[in-house]
Amino acid sequence: MRRPGSRRRPGLAGAVRRAAAASAVLLAATGLAVTGAASSPALAASQNLPAFPVWRIVKQVHSGPDSGFSTVIAAGKNGGWAFNRGSGTSGPTAWRRSGSTWTQVPFPGQSDEFVVAARAISPGDVWAFTASLNQSRVLRWDGRAWTVKRTFTREIASATVISPDDIWVFGQPFFPGPGLGAWHYNGRTWSRVASGHGLEGGSALSAHDVWAFDGSDVAHWNGSTWSRTSLSRLLPAKQQLNDPMLAGIFAQSRHSVYAIANGFLEDEGGPTVILHWDGRQWSKVAEGNYGFGVQPVQQISSDGHGGLWLPMPGTDGQKSYLLHYSAGQLTQAVLPGGPNRITIDTVALIPGTSDALAGGTTHAFANPGTNVTAVLLQYES
Repeated sequence: MRRPGSRRRPGLAGAVRRAAAASAVLLAATGLAVTGAASSPALAASQNLPAFPVWRIVKQVHSGPDSGFSTVIAAGKNGGWAFNRGSGTSGPTAWRRSGSTWTQVPFPGQSDEFVVAARAISPGDVWAFTASLNQSRVLRWDGRAWTVKRTFTREIASATVISPDDIWVFGQPFFPGPGLGAWHYNGRTWSRVASGHGLEGGSALSAHDVWAFDGSDVAHWNGSTWSRTSLSRLLPAKQQLNDPMLAGIFAQSRHSVYAIANGFLEDEGGPTVILHWDGRQWSKVAEGNYGFGVQPVQQISSDGHGGLWLPMPGTDGQKSYLLHYSAGQLTQAVLPGGPNRITIDTVALIPGTSDALAGGTTHAFANPGTNVTAVLLQYES
C-alpha cells in the first residue's frame, strides 16, 4: 500500500517493498519499534533509499491499563498539548510540547473524567473540555496554570473555539435523559441555544459560519440561528443490527465541509462514509469497510494538502485504524507495530506544515487491555 502523501517514483516500488520487509523483521524481533523502522532516515540512508513520510512514536508514558492520549493539539509549529486519560482514580494528565520535548504540566483533572476536546487560540490561551459519567468541565490555560471556567451537569462531546469570547460546546448524545445540546460562550456568560438542541459536535470557520450535526442531520449556524439539512439518503444502508448516523464534521472552507458517517454495525462497526459539501449540495465522496470511529465524537484533522486524517479507535477489542482521505480515496495509514498493536484516538495538523501529531495507546496483540502504554506520534512529510 502506498503511504498517504507519498509520491510514486520510477524504480522505487521494489526498494519500498524491501524496506517494508526489513521493518517487519525488526518489529517481529523487538515487539514494537519506537520509530517506524522501514522509513526512518537512518535505515533509508543505509539502504540508499530516499526518505518518505512516516508515523513514528515520539513519547511513551506508562500510567496504567486505562491510560492513553485522548486528545492532542498543536499550538504553532513547535507548541502543543496532549491529554492522557490516566488510570483509575488518578484522573487525566496534561503534557506540553516544546519542539521535540513533551513535559507534564500540573492539571486539575478529576477521577473518571477525560479530555474530549481541546483548542489553542495561542500558546498562552488554550481551552480543554472534559467529560465523565455525570458532569463535564471547561478549563483554560493562561500561560501559567490551568483553571476551571465552567462545570456542566451533562457530558460534553465536542467543542469549537473561535476566539476567547466565541466558544461552542456540544453534548454527548448517549447520556440518559436530555442531552447537553449546544451552549455558547460570549466571553462573559454561557447560554444554551434553543435551536441547537441535540447537536453533538461542531466545526467553525467564523462567528457566522459554524457547522454541526445531530443523528442524520447537519446543522449550520449563520450568526443567529441553527438550520438543519437531512443527509439520511447518503448514510450507510439501514440493516437489522445497525444504526447509521453522522459521527463527525470538519469545516475546511466556505465551500468545502466534510461530514463523517458510520453504519455502526452491532459487532464490527462500519462501513464508514465521507460526505462533502461543495457550497451547493452534499454528496458521498468515499466509503470503506472500517469499524467504529467515535470517542465520543469522530475526531478529524486536516492533512495540510486538502485531505483528512481520521482516527478509528474501535471498541470492544475490534481492530483499530488510522485512515487517510485524499481525492476520493480512503487508505489505511502504516503505523509502528501495525493496527493490532497500536490504537490512535486523536490527530492534529501542525500549523503551517503537512506534518501532524497523534495520540493513543500500544497494547498486547492478543489482549488489547494488557501491556498498555500511552503514546504520542508524529508524522513527518
